[in-house]
Amino acid sequence: MSAKPKIAVYWTGSCGGCDVSFLEVGEAIVEILSRVEVVFWPALVDVKRSDLEAMPPGSIDYALINGVIRTEENREMAEILREKSKYIVAYGACAHLGGVPSLADLWGKEEIFRAVFGEGFRPGPPPGVDGEARLPDLSEKAVPLEEVVRVDYAVPGCPPPAPLISRFFTALFSGEMPDPPYVFANVKALCEECPRERHDDRRIERIVRPHEIVPDPNKCLLEQGLICMGPVTRGGCNALCPVAGMPCTGCLGPTPEAGDPGAAMLSALASLVRFEDEGEEYFAREDEVLERLADPLGTFYMYAFGKFRRRS
Repeated sequence: MSAKPKIAVYWTGSCGGCDVSFLEVGEAIVEILSRVEVVFWPALVDVKRSDLEAMPPGSIDYALINGVIRTEENREMAEILREKSKYIVAYGACAHLGGVPSLADLWGKEEIFRAVFGEGFRPGPPPGVDGEARLPDLSEKAVPLEEVVRVDYAVPGCPPPAPLISRFFTALFSGEMPDPPYVFANVKALCEECPRERHDDRRIERIVRPHEIVPDPNKCLLEQGLICMGPVTRGGCNALCPVAGMPCTGCLGPTPEAGDPGAAMLSALASLVRFEDEGEEYFAREDEVLERLADPLGTFYMYAFGKFRRRS
């Protein structure tokens, strides 16, 4: 690109980790910021919504939006950024798939209010503030960005790992951005880049949680009974979690081949829970193993419930 690309970065319903993730690239952040023109990034520069609204349509090249859409204000800002931007990037798992916050869709808005604030709570202006001031309305559902506006690209992760951030900006600066829609992560599963040893005849005889064992540092975590989502999750992070001894939780999203991560992972587990016995005893032991699976929805859809909730 001849001129510096104009970018915007905005944070909707998220923890803030995605904004901080830009620091993961280390000193390269200096070069990145020197090669772009930041026109809207509330966490970094003093800009207001009115400044964004005053910009001409299409004047921003790339808007990187992180966070789930949870409030009416989130929705409004996403729509404004869509109007002002040539391309919208779902940055991070919440914007891409709904993320952990979308698990709240298991309950209604009123149930959430009662659980967090107690009986009788009603949203209102802060004490001593003008009556017209109020918190943004909470939407009935927490939804990924694509359910509100058209999304051109995704940089997945919770938060996006340095290799994928670098991959996005390398493509941007080279002028070789792929045709949208496109996800900046590998098509193949994370297992393909995991250095842990896997065996062709592997099987699971028990399911354990991370706090229950000290895993073998070389052996596949799934073979050790830890629910690792690596077989159905996109690669691109260099298997950071499995290398550190923690199972993949699926933050880069499912591979195109896997589709629905829960259905695909359950199928993979069923093929690994195998015994030599036949008949009723075989199925009894298989059920006993699978019953050890705690919180199936939170395990299989930790980041993707917002996208796949209608099917799960």
